[in-house]
Amino acid sequence: MRSKTIFCKTIFQSCLVMLLLLGVLFSLSGCDDDKEKAELASYHWETVAVSQEEFHIPENYMNHDELYLFAARDILESNYDLSKVTLGDKRIKLVDSSFNLPGPGFKALFLVGKFDLKDKSSSDVLKVPGIKKTGKVVIGYKEKRN
Repeated sequence: MRSKTIFCKTIFQSCLVMLLLLGVLFSLSGCDDDKEKAELASYHWETVAVSQEEFHIPENYMNHDELYLFAARDILESNYDLSKVTLGDKRIKLVDSSFNLPGPGFKALFLVGKFDLKDKSSSDVLKVPGIKKTGKVVIGYKEKRN
């Protein structure tokens, strides 16, 4: 009976050590997200709400190397296919990020993708097929804060 108790105690302690190691690994993997989030938060973001399925991006936005697309939670929860979003001839590069900006009405806007404009786009028309309401999607660029 005593050996059975010692065996159970050893297994219990081994499980606790494994859980502790898993917790450390998960917290370390979250550090990269926190660093990315902190870096993105260090920028000043200029954004404009996308109000229709075909939206002309303001000229000063098109002068940047990258434009970022943010979407409200209701878009994300609706399983909207963000890969359909294009800017001229450029397809969106979807990103997996936990970074968000405060939106209108205290609703967060989540970073979902970006457009690389180092090679300029053929058009300034952002196409977001199926978007009906204003403010669910915004496009923007970032500038380093002084």
